Amino acid sequence: MRTSLPRATPRATLALLAATTLSLAATLPASAAGAALAARPAPALLPTPTSVPGTALPTLAGATLPSAPGARVPFVEHEAESARTDGTVLAASRAFTTVAAEASGRRAVRLAAGQHVDIVLARPANALDVRYSVPDGTTSTLAVSADGRAVTSLPLTSRYAWAYGNYPFTNDPADGGPHHVFDDAHALLGRTLPAGTTLRLAATSDGTVVDLADLELVGAPTASPAGFLDARTFGADPTGATDSGAAIQTALDAASARGTGVWLAPGTYAVTRHLVVDQVSLAGAGPWYTTLRGAGVGVYGAASPATSTGVHLSGFTIQGDTTVRDDATSDSGLGGSMGGGSTVDDVWIEHTKVGAWFDGPSSGLTLTHLRVQDTWADGINLHGGVSDTTLRDVFVRGTGDDGVALWSDQRADHGDTVDHVTVSSPVLANGFGLYGGHDNAVTHSVAADTVTQGAGIEIGNRFGSVPLSGTTTASGNLFLRTGGLVPNAPTQIGAVWVWADDAPITGKVVVSDSVLADSSFAGVQVDGSSVTGLSVSRVAVAKAGSSALQLSAAGSGTFSSVVATGLGTVGVEDCASGFVVRRTGLNLGWSSSRCGLPAAGQLVLDQPDGVGFGFQSLGSTTTRTLTITNPGPEPVTVQQVLPPAGFTVTHGCATIAVGGACELGLAFAPTASKNYSGLVTVDSTSPAGPYVVMLTGVGFDPDGDLALGRATTATSQVNDWYGPAKLVDGDAGSGNGYWESDNAAGLPQSATVDLGQTTTVRRVVLSLPPSWGVRDQTITVSADGVPVAGVTSTALRDPAQPDRYTFDSGVDDDAVTLTFPAVEAQHLTFTVSSNTGSAGAQLSEIAVYAH
Repeated sequence: MRTSLPRATPRATLALLAATTLSLAATLPASAAGAALAARPAPALLPTPTSVPGTALPTLAGATLPSAPGARVPFVEHEAESARTDGTVLAASRAFTTVAAEASGRRAVRLAAGQHVDIVLARPANALDVRYSVPDGTTSTLAVSADGRAVTSLPLTSRYAWAYGNYPFTNDPADGGPHHVFDDAHALLGRTLPAGTTLRLAATSDGTVVDLADLELVGAPTASPAGFLDARTFGADPTGATDSGAAIQTALDAASARGTGVWLAPGTYAVTRHLVVDQVSLAGAGPWYTTLRGAGVGVYGAASPATSTGVHLSGFTIQGDTTVRDDATSDSGLGGSMGGGSTVDDVWIEHTKVGAWFDGPSSGLTLTHLRVQDTWADGINLHGGVSDTTLRDVFVRGTGDDGVALWSDQRADHGDTVDHVTVSSPVLANGFGLYGGHDNAVTHSVAADTVTQGAGIEIGNRFGSVPLSGTTTASGNLFLRTGGLVPNAPTQIGAVWVWADDAPITGKVVVSDSVLADSSFAGVQVDGSSVTGLSVSRVAVAKAGSSALQLSAAGSGTFSSVVATGLGTVGVEDCASGFVVRRTGLNLGWSSSRCGLPAAGQLVLDQPDGVGFGFQSLGSTTTRTLTITNPGPEPVTVQQVLPPAGFTVTHGCATIAVGGACELGLAFAPTASKNYSGLVTVDSTSPAGPYVVMLTGVGFDPDGDLALGRATTATSQVNDWYGPAKLVDGDAGSGNGYWESDNAAGLPQSATVDLGQTTTVRRVVLSLPPSWGVRDQTITVSADGVPVAGVTSTALRDPAQPDRYTFDSGVDDDAVTLTFPAVEAQHLTFTVSSNTGSAGAQLSEIAVYAH
């Protein structure tokens, strides 16, 4: 069970509000004069101002509370723009695809070769981490000196930065929409530099951007715990010259059998595999001294539904080699299923797809003092029934998706506590995302500088999650410069986003004792179908781009002691949503209301959900028009339009004036019998970033696959991701592109393809992803409700079981071909009554042929 945590008091909330408000002039682009003042060089010899890690707020602001929100970390943070520099302080911006938008505090310093940032140390330090950006396709160095004497040279690279195009993104600049531009470099300095030392960071090439520097006083390497096995005696190589994965795994297995642990001496160990742990400890000399490095490196518990227990990980860094997001791979620093009193402490993770992705069902995991930086997707994701798990004093920065997510996919996450966690600068989505589940809490935590399509915290029924129930709590938190734009909707996201997307929210949602500071748009946003049971109390909205409360859902909520100041528009934005606001206690500063959101540079598309071209005969062309309107407040320049394969742009426009529209001409000319689909990307100067619209069309060939792109239905599906539409998308091989029935519903289950008209059919090809190996399924076929007779197949398992077929990755890439005498039908139904590989029916593709 989750232990009770101290609640932030109203007095503490007001103190945090006051401190945050006072700091806004120095950290936010309120005016040109304010920006100039903030960029003024610090006086000589005085320590460079420090900031609350992950916030760009002066340390004084965070120090006004006895127990400030956010992770308690061992380093001191210096923002580059607060230091002395001869470089250029970037103008603050929140526009997606700008460098400043991804920087801590929305500002950083750009250096030409020879220019520098000087930091006068506020405390002694012997270790340095620098957040930086260099132009894509380049490497460089940052020369580090102390009081004029060379200390070290930090290698800089673009390898682990720069993403382009559409979700889940590429690393090809031709795809447009550049983002995810920062990375970190760190090193021990070889000696302890005393407070007052001037630490110079000097660029050796043009275009180097320095965001911040974390300075730390690191202790000596930790010695091996008594009785632990030394991985080196099993052949592990701390020099990194040879791969140590197999040796460390052998050591872990031996230690587990003996009831002890494995010691990783100081060094860098090359590991290109998942190390699997159960009933064992793995300890390093500290994250500055012991590193596991390599493509595919990770420490994993058992594969769900099994769970590893009694696992204790501590004192090392996991450094991956992931250069682009690939959602078909399992690529996280920590993964699998862990619980039963397992702990992870003082571990640093970077350059993986996900920092830590834990699968349920599991219970009883504690994560403390983690640092997760520079991932391509989530920082931490508790997925599918993770319960009674605690995150405390965890620092997350520069993720490619949610900083911390609790995703109740199929099973409800419950009883989880996220306490004193800091999420800074997630490039995509939310600081914290709570998707379904019950009785979970985010407390005393910080989210800062979300960039696009995300809030400080989102609490919602989304992504097919088990709907919210019980009480979901967000208390004692600071959400700073959060919220953002969603391009196509167009949606302006608030700092706190309560979204009834998949289903109405009927569980209790409590937001209390928190500060929402300098939100890009609304303070609190209630969105979707219906939200009931919302309680917002003792919350301060300090400076918001629009309103204190934005309503676009039915339902009701109670608001008590909510104070707002510095609103950009009105107290409540509500266009007859039907949501009932019950005010109790003292509410100040948000009594006014209106309908309509302010223009924020978003474009409006007349077909944001997609443009369909239907079935098109090979060798012919059809056209469609996409209309793009600009409500303002500034003209928008269209930089480029990138169509997907099979489609072309026939005409467009260069600039869309305020109140004007652009007619974008699109053409579809299929050259092959297949399902064409892809996103057309419109790159522009809109602060929402690239706009993407799905284009679909089917190249129709009467002698080709007649099922391509046709309407499909199923008796059930396991979740929203694995629906029957996957069966006719032309992608038989993807590990994510398949239909699976609801396992809990049992078998038989059926999928039906509507061919659009009565058609002659003689052959069907059923597929599974070829990586799945071997499994048998019993499948019958009916045509317009009549069983198809005379079915033959070389994949028949046993003549005595005429409908049982073997899917074998070694034979026809897991495809099964069924032939039969010609039938005339519009609807073909495939019924699965047994499956040796799953409790549900599974197919990745159904191809239908006349010949």
